[in-house]
Amino acid sequence: MGKLTLRASVATAAMLLALATSFAVASAHYVFTAGIYRVAIGWQFEPAFGTDTYVDAQNAIQVFVDVASAEDPKGKPVSTLNQDCSHPDFQVTVTVGGATSSPFCPALAYDGDTGNGRLDEYDYPLIPTVVGAYTFRIFGTIDGTPIDKTVTSGPTTFDSIADSSSVEFPVAVPATAAIAAKADAVAQRAADALASAQSATSSASSASTLAIIAIVIAVLLSAGNLAIGIRRRRT
Repeated sequence: MGKLTLRASVATAAMLLALATSFAVASAHYVFTAGIYRVAIGWQFEPAFGTDTYVDAQNAIQVFVDVASAEDPKGKPVSTLNQDCSHPDFQVTVTVGGATSSPFCPALAYDGDTGNGRLDEYDYPLIPTVVGAYTFRIFGTIDGTPIDKTVTSGPTTFDSIADSSSVEFPVAVPATAAIAAKADAVAQRAADALASAQSATSSASSASTLAIIAIVIAVLLSAGNLAIGIRRRRT
């Protein structure tokens, strides 16, 4: 009985290991289950050596959906989900910083005409433009089974987005967000300078007007005094 129990335990462990490791997706995806379904979510393009995914590079939200079992640990691909955005089975939102996207509808990557792609893969093209941690929320249903999972990038999920300057050559190009921030700062300084110039012009104009009024008053007073003096001499 001891040997049978040991063999059963080994078989069970092997099956669980197969279920955990046979999902042929990029290493930095987050995998979870919903009912009988196994779902993986992450970036489509992630470096092969554990380095970062870079800002302003073409990428995509990538979702895999399979049914795994002891009989078929590699998983049976689910390729029948409706991802027409008018009535999709599931959607994904992306949050970074304080900004959250509208819901995206990843589409089946498999091309029936050419046979290219995987039957379990759903992608939505996305170019991350900000460095930092990204949060994916996948929600909806898989053949009637509800799913609602929120996952943030990190060492145990999928890559965060890094500055690409360390891998750029020969000239490191600032990220779009950094350029936009600098442009906004320059525009603000220009607006402040224009406002100051307009204020100075307005002040100078006001001073000129007051000077003219003072001269006119002085002339009028002088004329009045002169007229009074003439009248006094006549009298």
